[in-house]
Amino acid sequence: MKQSIIDFLSGLSKSITQGFIEHGGIGNSIGEGIEKLRKKLFITAVAISLAATGFFLTLWGIASAIDAIFAMQGLGFVLIGLIGVLTGALIYKK
Repeated sequence: MKQSIIDFLSGLSKSITQGFIEHGGIGNSIGEGIEKLRKKLFITAVAISLAATGFFLTLWGIASAIDAIFAMQGLGFVLIGLIGVLTGALIYKK
């Protein structure tokens, strides 16, 4: 069901864009603007996902080091998780 809705919306947006492109100069600028926006959104999404992965792996490494140094048997992960939750809550409040 979700995929059919996504396919419908994708086809609709492509047909609208194609209609703008076929009807003259203003359509070309709209079509180009939409394509540039789609590329920017894709690049931004990839950058955010890579940054989030790096951040997660860094926290995982810190938690592993805390566990290894103090032999806390997983408590390092809990401590780092709590710090992450508190940081997220503080950022959300602002």
